[in-house]
Amino acid sequence: SVASQLIRGESVTAEAFDNVTIYFSDIVGFTVLSADSTPMQVVDLLNDLYTCFDSIIENFDVYKVETIGDAYMVVSGLPVRNGNFHAREIARMSIALLNAVTSFSIRHRTNEQLKLRIGIHTGPCAAGVVGLKMPRYCLFGDTVNTASRMESTGLLMKLFVRTRLYVHNER
Repeated sequence: SVASQLIRGESVTAEAFDNVTIYFSDIVGFTVLSADSTPMQVVDLLNDLYTCFDSIIENFDVYKVETIGDAYMVVSGLPVRNGNFHAREIARMSIALLNAVTSFSIRHRTNEQLKLRIGIHTGPCAAGVVGLKMPRYCLFGDTVNTASRMESTGLLMKLFVRTRLYVHNER
């Protein structure tokens, strides 16, 4: 929906969301793998993996925010709110991605198995489009930071989850 608005030349208004669930993952040992690979092998690896992931996430009510190197970021509950289903959607998606990575084959290292580290957190955040040249739909807030920290300290091939539903009380 955000891309469609931008393509039509419409502005995307920044919004605050009371409850979303954010997923971060990265490839364990990616720096060493990259150092031992050619740049084209790294590009092929990431393209193969994230094309696989992109096809999987289409089956869930989630929004891919971005990839940065080997980091993959997905959210549920925005840009379209989905009640309290965001945590369920991210959890199911995460399990599907973990299952996929166990059978994923690295073209130039067929005997090696990729391992993910995953962090998931639920809470409020703000989202909006930033920039004009390459506009990006970005998320901001403690929920984003916590999900990222959980990913970086999580266990290999396990879901590190922290959820807390926030109730917005208007008076």
